[in-house]
Amino acid sequence: MIEQTISESAATIPGVGPTFLCLYGHFYQPPREDPFNHVMPLEPGAAPYANYNEKITAECYRPNALAGNFAAISYDLGPTLASWLEQNHPDVYQRIIEADHQHMQRYGVGNALAQAYNHTILPLATSRDKQTQILWGLQDFRRRYGHDAHGMWLAETAVDLESLDLLARNGVTYTVLAPWQAATSVDPSEPYLVALPSGRRITVFFYNAPLSGGVSFDWNTTNNADIFAASYLPEHLVKSKLEAGQAQMILIATDGELYGHHKPWRDKFLSYLVEHGAPDYGFEVCTLERYMLMYPASKEVELRVPSSWSCGHGVARWSTGCECTEGDSSWKKALRQALNNLAMRADQLFERYASETLSDPWAARDGYLALRNGWESAASFWARYGKGQEAPTDSQLAERTLKLLEAQYYQQCSFTSCGFFFEDLDRIEPRNDIAFARRAISLLWQALGVDLQTAFVQDLKAAKSWRSHLSGAELYQQLPIVQPGLLPPTRKKR
Repeated sequence: MIEQTISESAATIPGVGPTFLCLYGHFYQPPREDPFNHVMPLEPGAAPYANYNEKITAECYRPNALAGNFAAISYDLGPTLASWLEQNHPDVYQRIIEADHQHMQRYGVGNALAQAYNHTILPLATSRDKQTQILWGLQDFRRRYGHDAHGMWLAETAVDLESLDLLARNGVTYTVLAPWQAATSVDPSEPYLVALPSGRRITVFFYNAPLSGGVSFDWNTTNNADIFAASYLPEHLVKSKLEAGQAQMILIATDGELYGHHKPWRDKFLSYLVEHGAPDYGFEVCTLERYMLMYPASKEVELRVPSSWSCGHGVARWSTGCECTEGDSSWKKALRQALNNLAMRADQLFERYASETLSDPWAARDGYLALRNGWESAASFWARYGKGQEAPTDSQLAERTLKLLEAQYYQQCSFTSCGFFFEDLDRIEPRNDIAFARRAISLLWQALGVDLQTAFVQDLKAAKSWRSHLSGAELYQQLPIVQPGLLPPTRKKR
């Protein structure tokens, strides 16, 4: 039975409209494994843990899962993090997944959202890559939670209308944005509808910026959950709605790792807030889809596009570089151009050679995640995407096709947003993106004997670290040595 009533605490306060509080957690870690041997390197900064995934699990994911916090909030669990947790801490993983099941049983809707698969900045992706990222995210969600996702978190809340239209086309009904991503002033206490070029519409929740920023960056804001509920929350209620008896919701959206990792003990703040602090002061803790079910959006809004939640220059932080990060950020434009050039060449090869065995190579790429992760058998995959609904009789052709698909997978990984988020090229995040690109180059070399390495390394020379003065080409040469034959031979200087 879907619960459609407001809480007794809100309903029994004379002359006051129902007030809700939604906490949103974006839980995500990029892939850190070496793409050749699939081993995660030791990360000294995470000591005494072997790596940051282990450290953050101990400080954040495990305590929040044990406390039941995931069942009270809206959240997304990024696919790369979910995969790592499933393999390394299945008990924590299962508790997080079960939280959505509990919410579904109680309210008829889940509280988990999907995520665009590789945390790609969708407005900077091609239309085809946007589609793949969305479909992979939705497929991953369905496999883990056992039902379709109705909401999707966009990396950095970076948005354009084409991305929203693709979300709506694939069954997504809502997402979360920052209030400054609206073209006009909005009331963040209610959801809005965005009209899309195709005639479709999608619901957008705008988070409360002052409270979300305070929770994220001001230690004093989260010192005491009672004070937070009694003092901070009421200041952001819309008085006219209170007086008119209208429902309203305060949405606080943050990185999920805030609760225990970025801020120690804030997992306990979250627990107390949702169990005692908020209810005791007249706020019903509610999730996004449940609120949308009770109070669907009725007003329309236009958006500023492209835009994001952590860049005041649209999406320049991940493309040309901007003042959002210190130092000379021109390396971002050069790195992205190198990756775009590589992707263009690789896509041409993929389409040309995969067409020999696949009826629609791009549809096959959209469906490849299920085969790669063992959710679908090879026979079923070839029946759906192979020419003549079967695998090629030549086993070498079949193997070549799978290498081409795997190259596409790592090509998608190379656009992980973390590689462009920070201030300098000479960091682990850009190095990882370059490493993923090298893995794609390796697979294409093995499959076709075509050298894409030389041009890529040449392009990387234009990307320069302003701190160490190393170029992207030098970072490429510093990547771990791989077995002979896996990469094109390096041309030696005369």
